[in-house]
Amino acid sequence: MAACICPSPCVSGSWRGPLALPPSPKPLPWFEASEQPPECTKCTASGMSPGIQPLLRPGVHREGWGLPPTPHTTSSLLPPPSSSGHLKPLPLGTSLDTSRDAPGRGLRQQAGLGSPGPSPAPSEPARMFGLLSPWRTFDNVVFYLTLIVGLGGLVGNGLVLWNLGFHIKKGPFSVYLLHLAAADFLFLSCHMGFSVAQAALGAQDTLYFVLTFLWFAVGLWLLAAFSVERCLSNLFPTCYQGCRPRHASAILCTLVWALTLPAVLLPANACGLLRNSTHLLVCLRYHVASVIWLLVLACVACTAGVVLFVWVTCCSTRPRPRLYGIVLGALFLLFFCGLPLVLYWSLQPLLNFLLPMFLPLATLLACINSSSKPLIYLASGRQPGKREPLQVVLRRALGEGAELGARGQSLPMGLL
Repeated sequence: MAACICPSPCVSGSWRGPLALPPSPKPLPWFEASEQPPECTKCTASGMSPGIQPLLRPGVHREGWGLPPTPHTTSSLLPPPSSSGHLKPLPLGTSLDTSRDAPGRGLRQQAGLGSPGPSPAPSEPARMFGLLSPWRTFDNVVFYLTLIVGLGGLVGNGLVLWNLGFHIKKGPFSVYLLHLAAADFLFLSCHMGFSVAQAALGAQDTLYFVLTFLWFAVGLWLLAAFSVERCLSNLFPTCYQGCRPRHASAILCTLVWALTLPAVLLPANACGLLRNSTHLLVCLRYHVASVIWLLVLACVACTAGVVLFVWVTCCSTRPRPRLYGIVLGALFLLFFCGLPLVLYWSLQPLLNFLLPMFLPLATLLACINSSSKPLIYLASGRQPGKREPLQVVLRRALGEGAELGARGQSLPMGLL
C-alpha cells in the first residue's frame, strides 16, 4: 500500500511536527491535496485527529501510536531512524518541498541534508527573477527600438548618399552633408551589425563599441565644420568670399576622416579597449585629450548654431540663408541626442558601475540623431500643398545653384 500524508498534523501525539521518513529505494508517489488514500482513515481509527499519519518502516512498531507495522514505500532522501527504532524529527527550519514543479521526486529537504552545503529556498530565485525581469524587458524594448530606428536611418541616409552622390549638383556645403550622411550610414551599419551579432552569438567585445563610436566622432567633427562655415559665410560674406579656397570643403572633410582615426583609436588602445594590456598613465593622458577634443567640437558646433540663429533672427535684414533650417535642426539633435554618447565615452567606467542602462539609452538616442537628419532634409525641401518626387525635394533642400553676378559669373557658394 502507498504511504500518505494528511493535510494537517496529528494532535494526539506528544510531538507535533513533521516526521522524517525512513529511506527506501522508491520515491513517494504524488497525491493531490484533495485525494486521500485509504491509509488516511487509520488516523481516525487509531483515535487521533486527522493529521500526519506516520510512515513506518516494515516490521517496526511505534510506541504510543498503537498501529501495527505496515509496509510503506518512502523516499530515499530522508534520514534513517534512530537506534531505538523511532524516526528522528527533522531539524528546525527544515521544509519539505511538495510543490507540483517536480512530480515524481518525492519529498525534498531544503535545509541541506544530503548535500554539502545549504541550498537557497525556492522562493529566492523567483524573487530575484521578479526584480530583474522589468530591467530585462526594458533592455529588450530598447534593443528592438534601436534596431527599428537604425533600419529607418539606413534607408534614409542611403537615399541621401545616392541622390547627393549621383543626381544633385554639389556645392561647398553639400560636400559636408554628403560626408555627414556617409558617417551616419557607417555608424548605423556598424551598430546594427554588431548588435545582431551579439544577440545571436552572445559575444561581448569592446571593439564593437570603439568602431561604432569612431564613425559617430567623424559625424560630430563634420557637423562642427559645417556649422562654423555656414555661420561665417553669413556673418562675413565679403571676407569669406575672398579668403575661402575653392576646394576647402573637400580638403577639410578628408582631414576629418584622417584625423578622427588616431583621435579615437589611440585612447581606446591605451585604455585596453582594443587589447588586454592597459597602461594607466598613458590611458589617462590619451583619454583626457580625447574627451577635451570631443567637448570642444560639440561646443564649437552649438556655439556656431546659436550665433547663426541670433544673427538671422535679430540682426540681419536679408532673407534666411540656404540650409539654415538644416543647421539648426542638426544641432538641436546633437545637443539632445548626440551628447549622451559623448558623455558615456568620457565617463565609461563610472557609468557602467552606477547606471548599467545608460549605454543602451545613449545608443538609442545616437541612432535617433543619425536617422533623423534625412527627415530634416525632406522637411526643409518640401513645399506645402505639393506632392513631388523624392529626388526633387532633396535637390531643393540640398542642391546649391549658383547665383550670377554682374559679369555673368557664378559667385562662391558662401554667399548663398
